[in-house]
Amino acid sequence: KLIRPTRALTYSASASLACCYAAYRLHDRRDLSDKEAEDAYKFFPQRSASTSQSDETTPTQHHLSNLNQYGVSVVKETLTPAQVAKWNTTTNEAFENASNNIVWNSGRAHFSISKRTSLFSKMAKIGESSCSRNNNDQDGETASASSDRRLGYFWQRKQPTDNSQTISQQTEVTSLQDIVKSYFKQHKIERYELTDVQFLNAYPDSTNQIWHRDNTCCGLTAIVALKDVRSNGPTELLTGTHKQDFSLWEAFQNAVFEEDDAARFSLGQPLLGVIDAGDAILYDARIFHRGRGYRKSSESDLDRPVLVLRWDAANTPPPGAGLIKTTANTYTGCFLYAALSAIQKFNNKKEDA
Repeated sequence: KLIRPTRALTYSASASLACCYAAYRLHDRRDLSDKEAEDAYKFFPQRSASTSQSDETTPTQHHLSNLNQYGVSVVKETLTPAQVAKWNTTTNEAFENASNNIVWNSGRAHFSISKRTSLFSKMAKIGESSCSRNNNDQDGETASASSDRRLGYFWQRKQPTDNSQTISQQTEVTSLQDIVKSYFKQHKIERYELTDVQFLNAYPDSTNQIWHRDNTCCGLTAIVALKDVRSNGPTELLTGTHKQDFSLWEAFQNAVFEEDDAARFSLGQPLLGVIDAGDAILYDARIFHRGRGYRKSSESDLDRPVLVLRWDAANTPPPGAGLIKTTANTYTGCFLYAALSAIQKFNNKKEDA
């Protein structure tokens, strides 16, 4: 008599799981719409406003706060328009002339750069202080105008209207390299190095990458866009998952009870890294992330090149885990994405109501 109810419960549970999995796959494999990308693009300034701190906080400290709280920050104008054009030319030449050194993955071309080449040295200088950058800039823009745009999304700060700033004043503006140095100092890591430098190009019809972490230990990855990134294969991150004490239950509680947007955001939410050409997404190596697919196929579709730089502690090189743990991270990322997407939809309906 007990067999039939048990079987019925088993079948019901199996059917429910199958339906949940089918819904997840449909959501996961959908093409990103232009509206979804534009909404994500507008999302960054809203977060910068809600996380803005006192004027005494330096830009570098603010980026560190974003990295600690969310696991990601955006550095505006890491490259100037002139530098973007030069790197676009360099990447095109690399992909055309070095087919044997290119690794293909999910419709993306990866061109790794050897540390013994001059190209590696040039890449290592990306995101230096504004003083060095302005000395090499050929587009004629003033330092104050460039700096004003670079602070961008995650940093709101008044800039002086006087264009006659001294060089010493200009160097106070944050840079990618400043943030990297301060990040490792904050984590009490004395020795760190640039472990990976590559060109990465996503093409139309590329598919979603697997969820992964760049390292299980402290580290940073920068993705510098050479073209505007919208629905053409942006990086997707699960905010807050770099924390050791990350909790889905806490993320759900915050979605239900927390009124502060910044607090809800810091405890887990899928985030599309849509940025402009020259901007950089800087994220903690421990955060779960992936490259989204770029499945549109028309005559107007173009490739989407980026520069990738990774810094890790000298004694904890990537990936920091064996094959079993790396594989487990893939499935963990899928589960977290499904759960956080459901929480996000619940939260959106709550706000609409």
